[in-house]
Amino acid sequence: MGAWNYGVFDDDTAYDALDVLKASSNIIADIERYFDEVIQAEYVGYDEAHYALVSAAFIDSVINDTQYRCDGDDYFEWTRLQKCFDFSPLKHKAVKAIDAVLSDNSELKELWEENEELYEAWKEDKLSIKKRLQQ
Repeated sequence: MGAWNYGVFDDDTAYDALDVLKASSNIIADIERYFDEVIQAEYVGYDEAHYALVSAAFIDSVINDTQYRCDGDDYFEWTRLQKCFDFSPLKHKAVKAIDAVLSDNSELKELWEENEELYEAWKEDKLSIKKRLQQ
C-alpha cells in the first residue's frame, strides 16, 4: 500500500486517480462510472476504491468547498473551475460508493484494518465525506 497517512490524498494511487480525473473529457460520466464500478462489484479492488474515493472527495470539494490536504498544487483552483458543472445528482452514488469501499468486500478496507493505529481515523475520514454528501 503506497499510503503515508489516512486522508483521501495520502496515497500514490489517489494521485493517479486525480490525474486521470483532471484529464477527463467527460468528468461527470467518468465519475459516475467510477462509482458504478464499486457499487456493482462483488469485491472492490484497491485501485477502484481509490478512484471512487477521490471522486467523492472531489465532489465534496466542489459542492461543499471542503478543503483537503492535497499535494496537487492546482487542486483547489481546479475544483473551483468545476463549479460550472452540477455534480449534485451524483451525491447519492458517491454515498453508496463510499459504503462499498467501507464494506467487508473491499481490498482497501482490508488493508487499512491491518493498521491498528490509523484504521479508525481512515474510516472516520471517509464517513465524514459521506455525511457531508448526504446533506
